[in-house]
Amino acid sequence: MGTRREREGNETIARVAYYDGIAQRWDRITGYHGGAFKRHVLNDRLLGKIGGIVGKTVLELGAGNGYFAPLMLRRFSGQSPARLLITDQSQKLLAIAQAQHHADNAEYLALDVQQPFPLEDTTIELVLASMLLNELTTSGLQNALHECARVLRPGGRLLAAVPHPALVHALAKKGALTDFGRGLFAMPSAEGLRLPVSRRSAQAYLDALEVAGFTAVPEDVFPDEKTLHEKTRLKVPRDTPLALLLDCA
Repeated sequence: MGTRREREGNETIARVAYYDGIAQRWDRITGYHGGAFKRHVLNDRLLGKIGGIVGKTVLELGAGNGYFAPLMLRRFSGQSPARLLITDQSQKLLAIAQAQHHADNAEYLALDVQQPFPLEDTTIELVLASMLLNELTTSGLQNALHECARVLRPGGRLLAAVPHPALVHALAKKGALTDFGRGLFAMPSAEGLRLPVSRRSAQAYLDALEVAGFTAVPEDVFPDEKTLHEKTRLKVPRDTPLALLLDCA
């Protein structure tokens, strides 16, 4: 069976290989806004929660093709963060982020959230993790949250979003989830892409955050009509929230 560290290492290798393999395709599909739901709803909801970045140290985890940081800098034009770190475990996605979606004065860093972050204690004021925590096994989630708590300064915030457990349940009920391996499932995405997701309840996310020392305020995020029009293959009840937003202190 191997040790927990060996299993996590194997999980990291498999996940990196998967995202390296789809990096170019992922960027072509999601582009500068992350796809329909993010473009029409979730990006604005996240940016509204951030409020401002002037003088802040900001760490983005699981940045993918890196589209969000430039969007954030444009939204808060004239506000300069003290430090902006854009990270992902995939070197190929990071390369795309730097080349295609470059954010001025940002630092780009390969980082696996299942391992200790290469950052000092209490040095970050805002951690962003959009559609990342859902891709982690239970042990990976625990490590990621404890590391977030470690690097955040007193009064710092973790702002995270995951596919809503109600959406994942609805997809499972209609047989749309497939096995992704390592205890995870794959949910369908645009143009046949498969995205890893845990069948974790909202309460399980809240419990894990509490164990790591966070107080979280959850918020259901629903699609708008533009999202439903563009995501015609979603085929879940219209009143199903698509994301769970977690504002964590």
